[in-house]
Amino acid sequence: MKKVLFFCLLITSFHVYSQKEFSNVVLNRTSNRSPFRGFAIGFLVQGQLKYPYPYYGPEVNGLYNDGAYHYMIDFYIKKFLVGFQVTDEYLYLQKNDSNAVWKPRGFNGSFTSLTRAYWISLGYNIYDEFNFKLSIGFRNGPKKSFLMTSKSPSEIAVGFNYNDPSNLLNEPGEMMDGYSEIDFSASINYPIKLYRKIAAVPEIGYSFKHGGLITGMSFLFLN
Repeated sequence: MKKVLFFCLLITSFHVYSQKEFSNVVLNRTSNRSPFRGFAIGFLVQGQLKYPYPYYGPEVNGLYNDGAYHYMIDFYIKKFLVGFQVTDEYLYLQKNDSNAVWKPRGFNGSFTSLTRAYWISLGYNIYDEFNFKLSIGFRNGPKKSFLMTSKSPSEIAVGFNYNDPSNLLNEPGEMMDGYSEIDFSASINYPIKLYRKIAAVPEIGYSFKHGGLITGMSFLFLN
């Protein structure tokens, strides 16, 4: 009987010890789990929606002369994301108060990119896999394009006579050296798993200053 009791006590002690060790392993794994979920790299296209009436500026139906191109990276950390964007912008319009004509901004007669914006984004996982992002952008110009340096000003703003100095908003003077403003945007995205640790992240948003509709895609590489 004593041997049976001793054997039962030994088994019980071993079971308790093994369960404790297993719990410690699980706790260590949980506590050591990185809050960094992954990062996403993407490309967004933006079209301007707000135009004056009557409108006397360049044609706005060309491939390059009616939008902006965002190069972005987002870092996913727990339920948050932090992102950065750089944007080439080809036709935002500014009203010239002297003659009430709307004209391209940030143009100096040689660069194809009229303005550029740098954005900082902060997002949160609001429901399921939906992420809501708010961004603040710092716009300035004129700047040289990243990709379309071979495009001439006449291709960017079709139908606008750049040879006439009175047509340029940035006439010689202080405005020739730079243009700057702050913009805000809001967007929502949703990661769709493609293969193992890679997901596609479609995104749609709106830029408030000049009414820009933003759409595009990024690819999320999970940690």
